Amino acid sequence: MGIIGTVVTFLGGLGLFMYGVQTTSDGLQKFAARRLKEILQSITQKKFLTILLGMVMTVAFQSSAATTVLVVEFVNVGMMSLGQALGIVLGSAVGTSISIQLIAFQILDVALGAVFIGFVLYFSGKKQWKHFGHSLIGFGLIFIGMSNMSNASAPLRNIPEVYTFLSHLGTQPFLAIIVGLIFTAVLQSSTAVFAIMMSLAGQNLLGLVAIVPLVLGAHIGGTVTTLLTSLTAQKMDAKRAAIANTGYKVVAAALVFPFLAQLARLIQWTTSDLQRQVANAHLLFAVFMVILFFPFNNVIARGLNRLIPDRPSKDTPLKFRVIDEASLEVPAVALKQVHEEIRALGEFISNKMLQLIPEALLSSSDDLAEEVVKAEEEVDWYYRHTMRFLAVLSQKGLTDEQAEESMNVQFIVKELEHIGDAIMAMVQLSKKLHREDLNVPAENWEHLDDLYRQVTDHFVTILKALTQWDSQTAAEIIREHPETTRIQRNLQFDFLAQSPQQSGLESKLRIEEKFRYITLDLINLLYQVDEHTVNIAKVVMGIV
Repeated sequence: MGIIGTVVTFLGGLGLFMYGVQTTSDGLQKFAARRLKEILQSITQKKFLTILLGMVMTVAFQSSAATTVLVVEFVNVGMMSLGQALGIVLGSAVGTSISIQLIAFQILDVALGAVFIGFVLYFSGKKQWKHFGHSLIGFGLIFIGMSNMSNASAPLRNIPEVYTFLSHLGTQPFLAIIVGLIFTAVLQSSTAVFAIMMSLAGQNLLGLVAIVPLVLGAHIGGTVTTLLTSLTAQKMDAKRAAIANTGYKVVAAALVFPFLAQLARLIQWTTSDLQRQVANAHLLFAVFMVILFFPFNNVIARGLNRLIPDRPSKDTPLKFRVIDEASLEVPAVALKQVHEEIRALGEFISNKMLQLIPEALLSSSDDLAEEVVKAEEEVDWYYRHTMRFLAVLSQKGLTDEQAEESMNVQFIVKELEHIGDAIMAMVQLSKKLHREDLNVPAENWEHLDDLYRQVTDHFVTILKALTQWDSQTAAEIIREHPETTRIQRNLQFDFLAQSPQQSGLESKLRIEEKFRYITLDLINLLYQVDEHTVNIAKVVMGIV
């Protein structure tokens, strides 16, 4: 096999390996999506189990970035403290070690069998088993890719430049750390880097003295992407978790560096197989970090809170309250954040728009009306950007349940935007009157008070229903909607039946008629708010 053939075979094997890792991750996430919340709620209650959770998550997701996203989400929703979350960060390193230990096994025949079983399960027709079959196919591809890389590595021994460079890494440990760091940062997959190291070690192109510093560098390099992403993150806990993740590995590597020879002898004592030595080096370093830092996680968390304090509240460009773009890597978390975002949006509409309607209409100035206009512009911003976020999320290979959930929240966001538009139309009526030096008569609004209170109560109730996705609470709104319709129609009939006062001047008659039709418009707009609220209730009940 020539140079070109060797390179193509090696890169093809690497591609199969990385695709297998991604496929396994996607399949396991979908297979366990419905159980994720229950697992998290039970396991995060005990401090020491956070290490186990970090291990399990990393084995399932095959991504430290995904693990960090979940860590930040746990802290934000109050499921755990930052100190507990840092336990998951440490556990994720051990989880990566477990994956690498599995890869070190020479089980190509078993892997091919896994591909066949996965194929059968994938076409079994049952959703959950289909996802599990998908992950088995990925598992098999990992070892097929490893086999191709190992076979392609053999001819590299006959290339003097390659052999010399790899041998040189054993005598220059600091250079080896830098190479491991850069290579891992470029590939953005520490698992793939360790697979390459195993392939080279299997052909005796890498010795143990080079493997140990390369492992240290790969550990650090695996944190670079998350660290760079956190620089632009909106959430301070994302920055804290990313800095802790990098800090753990840099400090641990610095402590180990003077004792590389002793560590190499310890690893050699565990096994004589060079490929297994790569895996054991990773595992020993990960366990060392857990022992070193885990007892002090709460202290480290307090230090991070002081080092990176929360931003002071000030006027800033609009941004999501809850949604974090990084959560797109874990659809279950992304959807949870969208639910929280739309609840926050609903509360914003209630407090900054709906509650201000009476005073804005009865006021002789446009100040409150302008507040509502500004709030409606914010609602439009959240609507556009939430829909854009959901559009990107839909490309992430959602399960059927997640796809349905995504459609539901899109519908709710659209209804909230319609409610904002209806409230905006009400204040535009008041601004129109103010331009003509007129005000809505208090007696006109008093007639609308029953309808306004009914509509407001329903909107507040649907926000409560959204908190727990409570279908019973949503059903109350639907049951009471006919009463809202009755109030609306009676008000319409009452105002249409009113006859103008005969004794008034013609100009007064025109003003009186104008107020009457404005009041009718207000009745219809309030009723529209309730109709959109009912539409949201139907989504919660699952009848839309």
